[in-house]
Amino acid sequence: MGQTRGDYIGCYLLGTETPGQHDASYHSLATTRAALIDDARAFLQGFLDAHPGLPESERAQLQSLLDHLEARIDAHLAGDTKKPLAVQGGTHLFLRPGMRARKKEQGRYLE
Repeated sequence: MGQTRGDYIGCYLLGTETPGQHDASYHSLATTRAALIDDARAFLQGFLDAHPGLPESERAQLQSLLDHLEARIDAHLAGDTKKPLAVQGGTHLFLRPGMRARKKEQGRYLE
C-alpha cells in the first residue's frame, strides 16, 4: 500500500455493499495499515453506537470483530479478499486492496 503509479496510489478499500446492487459506500481509502485500523475502528464503533436496536447476535459479531480488529484484518488480507470481512443483515463489509486518485494541491501531491 502507498505505492504510487502516476496520479494514483495503492490503498485499502473498506466499505459496505449489498449484493445485487451496484452501489458501494466507501468508509476508508487508507494508504497505511495504521490509518486503516483507525478508520475501521471508528466506522464499526460508530455503527454500533448508531444502531442500539441491533439483534444481540449481530451486535456480538460486530463487537467481536471490533475487539479483535487487527488480527481479523491481517487474516482477511492474507486470504480471499473477494469474500466479505463481515456481514450484517444483507450488507457486506468489504476490505480489499485497490487504487485511488492521489490528493493534489497547487500542482503538488500531498502524499
